[in-house]
Amino acid sequence: MRRLVRGQVPVRAVKVRMLVSRTGALSQVESPETEQSFRAQVRPIDQRAWRDPVSLRTLERRLVLPQGFPDIAQGDHLYMGTDARCFRCTEARSYPLHMEIEVEAMP
Repeated sequence: MRRLVRGQVPVRAVKVRMLVSRTGALSQVESPETEQSFRAQVRPIDQRAWRDPVSLRTLERRLVLPQGFPDIAQGDHLYMGTDARCFRCTEARSYPLHMEIEVEAMP
């Protein structure tokens, strides 16, 4: 199967680590030294999932099909193309010929 090049956007992935303060508070911090860039096709996921039942706001979810096999794990942050929003990786699946990464927009 030949991978299509058209429709690919540049994607920047940054690993997220937990930082513990002196008071014991936890916070998520992006590690800029682990930043990696790749090109990928981005497709919408048509699933009716709700962020919370009170406001009935839908989750903005995307399926990212990267070129190659980048080192992405659940919880990492992705920035796609010209979109300024941050997307959080919810699941990364690796198959013999390709990889699929499910992401959702951060509120």
